[in-house]
Amino acid sequence: MNVLFLTSRLPFPPVGGDRLRTFQFIKHLSRRHRVTVASFVEHEDEATRAADYHDLYHRLIPVVLPKSRSYFNCLRGLVSSKPLQVHYYDSPRMHAVVKEELAKHAYDAVVAHMVRMTEYLPESAPVRKVADLCDAVSLFHKRSAQLPHGAGLSSLIHRVEAHRVDAYEHAVVAKADTTIFISPVDADFFRANASDARIAVVSNGVDIDHFAFSADPRDDNRIAYVGNMRTFQNTDAVVYFVEEVFPLIQKVRPEAVFHIVGNEPSRRVRALHNGRSVIVTGRVDTVISYLANAAVVVAPMRAVAGMQNKILESLAVGTPVVTTTIGAEGLDPRIMTVADTPQDFSRAVLDLMQDPAKRRERAATGRTYVETHCTWEKSLVSLDSLLAGPAADKERTLESTPA
Repeated sequence: MNVLFLTSRLPFPPVGGDRLRTFQFIKHLSRRHRVTVASFVEHEDEATRAADYHDLYHRLIPVVLPKSRSYFNCLRGLVSSKPLQVHYYDSPRMHAVVKEELAKHAYDAVVAHMVRMTEYLPESAPVRKVADLCDAVSLFHKRSAQLPHGAGLSSLIHRVEAHRVDAYEHAVVAKADTTIFISPVDADFFRANASDARIAVVSNGVDIDHFAFSADPRDDNRIAYVGNMRTFQNTDAVVYFVEEVFPLIQKVRPEAVFHIVGNEPSRRVRALHNGRSVIVTGRVDTVISYLANAAVVVAPMRAVAGMQNKILESLAVGTPVVTTTIGAEGLDPRIMTVADTPQDFSRAVLDLMQDPAKRRERAATGRTYVETHCTWEKSLVSLDSLLAGPAADKERTLESTPA
């Protein structure tokens, strides 16, 4: 197949959750198909980073979109009905690139990664249109509506987006030939209102060689959380943990230390840092050492959609996880401890901190689960057929039917 892949951020190198997913999609597809990548970059020099990955794509088309232009787009978008993230990535140049590519080359499929890029899916071209929405953003907004967002620009953006994204996502499902989600829960959220649409699940995976299992002794007093710390869902999770759960743990284990690991911590997250029992690291070169040294990784998610990479990566390294019911979505809850109240959550964390033998047992179970179900190779096994479509499936079936 000849595939045109549209992404809002250059996935070379694959730094960050959304970039990692696009990188793995492109890497997988490039083994069997010819992939042209059209990606936004903030400046022309950014595209030079892709040189080391040239064997993964046929051509790379960088489209420069400076932040200043994106901010202006959002200001104009305040009076629109479309989500602000769609306005942020509005670009006449990207529209022209897609139009030119479809006119000059015989593409079989166009893949738009995340809702912000679905604006560039062609309306009438004879090509299969695939939207990888990843998470149901409208489900996230629905869940987070009752939680405190604090003051500031991010709170304003959340309120604006919550009113817009639901209708837009449903329009995308109607427009695309196939819409992909990471978690079955997110897919079912749309199946309930779009039963005739073809909705598929392609889960995230883990590079089990990179996130190698660690049998080294852990620090019994160390708890860790990893994530992009400028997002609302991660900010809410750690603020909730520090304010509601961690004090209950400290009553039993006053020497406990909570490490908050991730890029660009928000103001609310930075305020949690005290240099003793709560450590906010900011950006680190790798999260693996923090996962491998912790007795427990926590994922006290209260407003989230999709599958949590932090859980998969922790299990791969061999660190047991305590999470909420929402945090466990898309995964087998039996490989984690699931707790939804501060009291239950603190007891679950303390139980693991105090029992190294149980941690070792859980570590082996978690690693086996990831190796069996959650490698990228297993997660992406259906991607080729989703891009080819039902006609190709039927053709292959006819070819394999004995005469």
